[in-house]
Amino acid sequence: MRLWRSLNGWRQLSVGPVSLFYRFGRSVPVSNNRRRQHQRVKLDRGTPVPPASAASPLRDYDSERDASTETALIVGVGPGYGFELARRFAASGMRVALASRNAERLDDLVDELSAAGGQVNAYGCDATDERSVAALLATVTAELGAPHLVVYAVQGFCPGTVLDTEVPAFEESWRQNCLGGFIVARAAARMMVPLGRGSIILTGSTSSLIGREDHLNLAVGKFGLRALAQVLAREVWPSGIHVAHVVIDADVKDSDIFEAGYTQAEPRHLADAVFGLHRQPRTAWTSEMDFRPWNEKFWQHC
Repeated sequence: MRLWRSLNGWRQLSVGPVSLFYRFGRSVPVSNNRRRQHQRVKLDRGTPVPPASAASPLRDYDSERDASTETALIVGVGPGYGFELARRFAASGMRVALASRNAERLDDLVDELSAAGGQVNAYGCDATDERSVAALLATVTAELGAPHLVVYAVQGFCPGTVLDTEVPAFEESWRQNCLGGFIVARAAARMMVPLGRGSIILTGSTSSLIGREDHLNLAVGKFGLRALAQVLAREVWPSGIHVAHVVIDADVKDSDIFEAGYTQAEPRHLADAVFGLHRQPRTAWTSEMDFRPWNEKFWQHC
């Protein structure tokens, strides 16, 4: 462990006026699951899409099919919040792109939404790698159309005090909570500005506003993500791009079971609110919104 911590640190090799900076680290595996997607495309072409039924996973939403010409991209899709964003957007009729480091773990969700009549694809992407993000947007645009809505929902957290936190752990959390948001939002904005339309929603947490003990790695990145949202909003709102930051001040339910006596936010309601931000008229845009359950103490969780 002592050797690994030493190798994890940045090193400098100087060659005249040029310096090479390097460190050893674990590679980030990205699984695109393209074979499964090709199989699904072939199946979809030969199989009529059934209409949403009373047993559809989209039944909880008011499916007016009012966004059938739009594409939504969710970066950082996981159980709870990310899954419900996908369901909400699919219920509106949007074509939905799901991005995660491991696209294979989204197979069940893609099958669920496709069976309910949605047009949904999953893609492998490392949000902290600008080449991976560029490839993602190019592929989504080619297959589903240029995104009208992009949601950054990545969150990385390794508890620790300032005195105990190692530099690699600090850097990794910052990359997930802040750097990835910058790379994704910048790429989305560059695509949307020439089109004069679109929404970029960056997802924050309690730690976006409050620096609590043992939450250094979450707070620093989330503070930065909030700053990014404020700067980007001022720069691209005049071009017709709605940038908003949401603060989820609660633990989010990620299964069908609530822990007795434990306060959790219902992800379906969060997804409704995020979709509502995308639907706001230009003369009444929101730049930041915070969510918590009625029985949640303010600024306590995450």
